[in-house]
Amino acid sequence: MAPPKKGMDHEMTTCIRFLLKIVLVLLTLNVLSGCWDIKEIQDMNYITAIGIDYEDKHFVVYTQMTDFTSVAKTETGNSGKPAQIWTSTSRGKTLDMAINQLYDTAQQRTIWSHISSIIISEKVLKTQILSQLDTLSRYQEVRLTPWVFGTRESIEDLLTAPAFFNLSPLSTLTHEPLEEYKQKSYIVPLRYFDFLALMTEPACTALLPNLTVDKETWEKDRKPNPKLRVDGVFTIVKDTMSAILTNDKLNGLRWVQANTKRSPVLIMKDEDYAGVVVLQSPKIRKELKIVNGEPKYELHVKLDGNVVEALVDFTKSDYEREAAKIVRQEIIDTFRNGLKAKTDIYSLEHILFKREPGLWKKLKQTSPLIIDEESLAVVQVDIHLDHVGMKLLPRRD
Repeated sequence: MAPPKKGMDHEMTTCIRFLLKIVLVLLTLNVLSGCWDIKEIQDMNYITAIGIDYEDKHFVVYTQMTDFTSVAKTETGNSGKPAQIWTSTSRGKTLDMAINQLYDTAQQRTIWSHISSIIISEKVLKTQILSQLDTLSRYQEVRLTPWVFGTRESIEDLLTAPAFFNLSPLSTLTHEPLEEYKQKSYIVPLRYFDFLALMTEPACTALLPNLTVDKETWEKDRKPNPKLRVDGVFTIVKDTMSAILTNDKLNGLRWVQANTKRSPVLIMKDEDYAGVVVLQSPKIRKELKIVNGEPKYELHVKLDGNVVEALVDFTKSDYEREAAKIVRQEIIDTFRNGLKAKTDIYSLEHILFKREPGLWKKLKQTSPLIIDEESLAVVQVDIHLDHVGMKLLPRRD
């Protein structure tokens, strides 16, 4: 009878151990915190854009906050109601103090990690920019990927400009500039981290897009419907604005920027319109030559494209030749417009700094701008048109 008793004791011990494990697991689960302190999306404020101005020796911070219910997709594409936009205005002796004042009326926790646009006023751009924007670069919630713009207009007007079809402000130029740029490339959109890098790179000119409000182009129900527009650039050198150039002064800039996707050129013949050529994807080569101790620069540009409008009896070669002339002249005119504004619009000095730093330092001691009209010695443009469209033009070549 002894062996059965030992078997029963073993089963009893196993059962007790199993029960103890269950009790231990239950006690462990009881002390777990779980998700008791989780915040729902509606319990937080999400800042999507920030504007920075300077008035009366105080920083003025504008923020844009979006109702995320207007961002969510529906079967009809939108809710049928105008998107709700909240903007705030706060002041402080420093940028951080102005931001902290916002918390007094925020009602809920404010999240800054969703900022996708930063707008800087002309007054701030005229100061030492990097030191004034130290808070944005230092605060861990603010990423370095937002799009950045400069402006001479009311930041409140920019932040409240409506999108089309009652969509949220996230569907405007301040938050999504790339799609428009792909259709017509003129001023390259600029990320905040690129902006910071260009400002700290010696002999570089940062080109900050100038954001404006167009109140004339669009109407809704026969009433003006303002829309955002980029008109020119602020040129930033050594952490401070040096000039502002509007679009009409920058026609040649698009041809020396590798990011250019497509841009139109109006072709003329005997003071009459000959057609429109769309050019794309420039291949740019910059060369430096030292002549009698002076830097001379060469720009070689190759462009592909096609004819999108043919109005006269022109061959493919005619369009290529005339387009090359126009592009070349636009590059030269833009360079000269930059010189009139005392700025190196193509950052040619940066080439000298990288290849001949000793000479660059020597020349920089005598003049803040070491380029003149003679510095751009050669501008060569080659254009190849893939096709002239479905319309058959006379083949004389």
